[in-house]
Amino acid sequence: MSKLQIILKDGAIREVEPGTTLMQLAESISRGLAKSALVAKLDGQVVDLAYRLNKGGKVEFLTFEDEEGKGALRHSASHILAQAVKRLYGDVKLGIGPAIATGFYYDFDTTHTFTPDDLEKIQDVNGKDCEGRYAC
Repeated sequence: MSKLQIILKDGAIREVEPGTTLMQLAESISRGLAKSALVAKLDGQVVDLAYRLNKGGKVEFLTFEDEEGKGALRHSASHILAQAVKRLYGDVKLGIGPAIATGFYYDFDTTHTFTPDDLEKIQDVNGKDCEGRYAC
């Protein structure tokens, strides 16, 4: 199969093998980009960095400096928070947990009253959950 032609935001053209992930593409451009990229736009559609390219197109990498990059990070963080709270306090019912302009939040239905000590426990669980699985 022939290589795919990828057009970057600055107009530069890269040729990659079919099946190349967007993270691999970012790494081939620069280590800094690979570290700062959170998601990418492929032909205007936001996709994660594990997405495997199967056709050519326009690619733009999004970082925390981009609103869509921030939104993606905050959305993922809210799910990681919910997972940690559920793991610590199994009887918790999850409400909504949207990303908002200043961060994110999650509503929980529980009889447990959260304290500052719980925050530390949640952070510990998040750290263990993230190790090797997410870019936390």
